[in-house]
Amino acid sequence: MGRNRIKAPKKIRTADIDIEYSEDEPLPDGDIPPEEQAAAPQEETEIPDFRVIGEAFETYFIVEIENELYFIDKHAAHERMNYEQFKSQATVETQMLLSPVAVNLSKDEFSVFTENIELVRKCGFEVDEFSESTVIVRAIPSLASGSDVFDLIIETAQKFLEYKTDIEPDKIDWIYHSTSCRGAVKAGDYTSQEERELFVKKLLSMPNIRFCPHGRPIFIKISKYDIEKQFGRV
Repeated sequence: MGRNRIKAPKKIRTADIDIEYSEDEPLPDGDIPPEEQAAAPQEETEIPDFRVIGEAFETYFIVEIENELYFIDKHAAHERMNYEQFKSQATVETQMLLSPVAVNLSKDEFSVFTENIELVRKCGFEVDEFSESTVIVRAIPSLASGSDVFDLIIETAQKFLEYKTDIEPDKIDWIYHSTSCRGAVKAGDYTSQEERELFVKKLLSMPNIRFCPHGRPIFIKISKYDIEKQFGRV
């Protein structure tokens, strides 16, 4: 039997962002894995003067800071921001869907999903059993607004099957990972100049985070000197 799909309405959210990475500089405390960085307290810092030049390939914000150009992966940055916000919330904020989403699962998926349904609710989903093979979702985490709810529930059920022996904190962590990724702005999504400015401003206010939850760098940078060297100016 095919799976019936009802998608939540698409909505792109622009929110806070955490960042910093440079391939040519060591991290202050060594090369800390992303999962350990997530637990580290973030301190507000003075935001340097910056100029958002534009966006390349509808994916990378180009930002001038002093004598360097930064290329910021907007999806990776937004994903990490979502993940950090999930982990900082005592209770995950939720958002009601305009219409419930019914998700048809396989027998094994349904069994393992319903066994963990209270954990899923703890992660910000309002979800209930609807039939012997279907769950119905009425609300999702606010940070996941615009996500494909159907695919997110399927992915969660499949991970429950794959990682049956994981302890509850680990399960919550990978639910946060998946939800953060799906709720983040995507490559190719339109972002206005104002949204870019807000992204970069928040990013620069939290300089200790350098990677997305999957371990990819959030930005790369190139110095004015290196650019001028390529043009034979120095």
